[in-house]
Amino acid sequence: MTAGKAALAIFVNAFAGKLYMTGLRVSFQMSDGIIKGIMSPNAFKANASKFEKDEDAKVASKAQLNNAEYSGLLCAALLFLHVAVQGEEQICGPNFVCDGTAVTLGNMNSQIETACGLIVLGSLVHLWGQILVGPFPFQTLGGLPRYIGMFMLVPALQVATMRNVKQFSPEYQSKFATVTVPE
Repeated sequence: MTAGKAALAIFVNAFAGKLYMTGLRVSFQMSDGIIKGIMSPNAFKANASKFEKDEDAKVASKAQLNNAEYSGLLCAALLFLHVAVQGEEQICGPNFVCDGTAVTLGNMNSQIETACGLIVLGSLVHLWGQILVGPFPFQTLGGLPRYIGMFMLVPALQVATMRNVKQFSPEYQSKFATVTVPE
């Protein structure tokens, strides 16, 4: 799975989790028939305490909040890698002389794709496993692949941020040799 597709999957999963929690809260409000307009503050407090006492709602809320904590970090890192991988040919292509590092994002693609797959799998299992079945064993079964995937992304992020374009290639410089700047 590419970094861009993984970022999209993480975003959609986080959004689906938020929609689920909104629906769950609304279902608690509708169960008392008090969603027919503006709810009085006392009725709202009673509903909130009923929601907080429900064990399934607590588990779902904790799972969704954990997913939300990771989603921003993961989306940012994955979108950065997506742009870096897509732009590598432009950055280290025929117009530039790069620093000569042997490791490029291009030859890390299989590691990046494996990490992205683990991150998406872990996020899905962690959130929906807990919501549908319960916390055990899905906290571990979802958290472990997510952590492994994040560790696997560290070298790719390092390469993407440490690349250095040393100079313009002679061919690229010759394109601008005849350009004069008006005074």
